[in-house]
Amino acid sequence: MKNNCGKTREEIVTWRYRAFKRYLRLINDTLLFRRRYVVGSERLPKEGERFIIVCNHQNTANDPLNIIFSLPQHWHVCAMARANVFQVHPLVTRFLNWIGLTPAFRFGWEGGKGLEQNFESFDKLAERVNSAFPTIVFPEAGHTQGHYLGNFTTGTVRMAFYAAKANGWQEDIKIVPTAHHYSDFFDVQTEFLWMVGQPVSLQPYYEQFQEHPNSVMRDITQRLHESIQQMMLDEGEDDYDVKDFIRRSALNPATLQEMALPERLQRDKAFMQQLRSSTSYNEILATAKELKTAEERAGVDDITVEKRTGILTVIAWTLLLIALLPLWMVSLWPHAVCYALPPRLIRTDKMFTNSYRYVMSALLLYPLAAIITLATGIAAGWWWQTLIWLLLWIPLGRFCWWYYQKSRRMKRTCCRLMQPQRMREIERLREIIIIKK
Repeated sequence: MKNNCGKTREEIVTWRYRAFKRYLRLINDTLLFRRRYVVGSERLPKEGERFIIVCNHQNTANDPLNIIFSLPQHWHVCAMARANVFQVHPLVTRFLNWIGLTPAFRFGWEGGKGLEQNFESFDKLAERVNSAFPTIVFPEAGHTQGHYLGNFTTGTVRMAFYAAKANGWQEDIKIVPTAHHYSDFFDVQTEFLWMVGQPVSLQPYYEQFQEHPNSVMRDITQRLHESIQQMMLDEGEDDYDVKDFIRRSALNPATLQEMALPERLQRDKAFMQQLRSSTSYNEILATAKELKTAEERAGVDDITVEKRTGILTVIAWTLLLIALLPLWMVSLWPHAVCYALPPRLIRTDKMFTNSYRYVMSALLLYPLAAIITLATGIAAGWWWQTLIWLLLWIPLGRFCWWYYQKSRRMKRTCCRLMQPQRMREIERLREIIIIKK
């Protein structure tokens, strides 16, 4: 089979592509995530079938990457990406095309003239889908700012029917609704969950689509939206910050228990349903806003307040962290730069935090740091120390973040111990929420 460039699958999925994909996955699974879960993979169409994967969109570049890494390693997965990234530089455009990205022009960004350029993208996508390359599309046409689902455009369904028309309505095109969930959007060493729903076969709609295209597209789009919404954690956009604060606080019993992310998702969904159905819902939100503000001023989080770690434990952990300080300082190169620098370049949209961390580290900071380390080690005659450093690259990176997390936790605990008056106010607010829940 050939893609839109006239190349066979074997010409596209070369050893260079496989090696690059393995490298990206290695950095992703060590820098950002400690575990990935996949639920419902048996529902995915088999290799060689024509299908489009749709999903909720929250965490920018991390969303398609984690979906790709959740699929079989040898699959060449294509995706649609915002058109403006293709305009950075011709070399960037060639690279994006090589890894399988297709520009998506959106009315809110490129205007009506930009939408006309989508027909060329539709042609590319149709050839890729009909060449049995799975393609990822995000029907929200943009990412949200948290755990909630935006409105879907009918563009994804239109593209799928466009691919069906391109093969003469002879082959079935399927759309697979999926949903993902992150244990944390902004920290490192977190977990990712990808859930696969029941595929929607378009072949039964071919005749109806040719007579009433708009109504068919609306119906299928709504069906996909409902399927994804049922799988994911949808807290709703209204009062999102305070609702998410309550879910992540110790007021949610699941927060204090160790459990796998799929189970935690179900517990969180049940908790949010309980919160929304509470007769004291508005009062809970109002008090939770006060609590959130009070904890931020005190420099603590709700888990720290709930656990009430004692002074002896703080002393023990402080001594351990002091003992490990030299090792942590060793681990700072280059991981501290990769963890801390990219997020500081973000000016507006915080959802780019881990995308910046990943993309900049994988494509620039880690390769550059490795070259500097090798060159310095060889020039100084420390070849065996350099070899050990490279072998310990990943464990040192994990340790660097672990140490930072523990230090941050001890700092919050100390803030709790040193501010008894503020803690009494926080406890008062927490008791009100518990009573009204």
